[in-house]
Amino acid sequence: MSSNKVYLRAIIVYAAYIVVLSQLQVTLPEWFNFSGSRPDLTLVLVILSGYLFGRMDGALVGLAAGFMRDMFAGRALGLGMLLLLYAGLLAALLLRQSFRRNILLSLFQVVWITVLYELVVTGVVFLVPMLPDVTYEASHLYGLMLQRLPGQIGANLLAAVPLVLLLHFMGPYRQKSSFEDNETRRHEA
Repeated sequence: MSSNKVYLRAIIVYAAYIVVLSQLQVTLPEWFNFSGSRPDLTLVLVILSGYLFGRMDGALVGLAAGFMRDMFAGRALGLGMLLLLYAGLLAALLLRQSFRRNILLSLFQVVWITVLYELVVTGVVFLVPMLPDVTYEASHLYGLMLQRLPGQIGANLLAAVPLVLLLHFMGPYRQKSSFEDNETRRHEA
């Protein structure tokens, strides 16, 4: 397959996943909660695409998913894009040298990057409150985060299982070659 067709397929597949998951994220019914938390579908997509398909995919999917997140949240563009960009890059770079990319380790990536993401978001809320007249104590914010974190990790893991299988079997690149070969082929083209 020529490099243009590889890129076009990746763009179309990622765009479909980003649009569908972004819409699903804001329209999930209440019964879809896991211990009071809903899965962060766009974060999970970014982590998995970065881990499974490399830096470029993680960064670009992070930017696009962050743009959709910021748009649906109705806030200024930038913070969601930046946070998801870094999440995709982290997923692509860490554990890459030590382990071959596989499905079980992708779930581990979802867990620890979810924890890191929640820590950063809580820190940002403390440093830059959404409402200018309201200030929060750091201990209170981190206490709330610690209460929510187990449910958020569980919800993201539940969402990651079908999503990693979808990306593996109906992902942006042909399935017959390994993920490593796809990344090498893209960089050579």
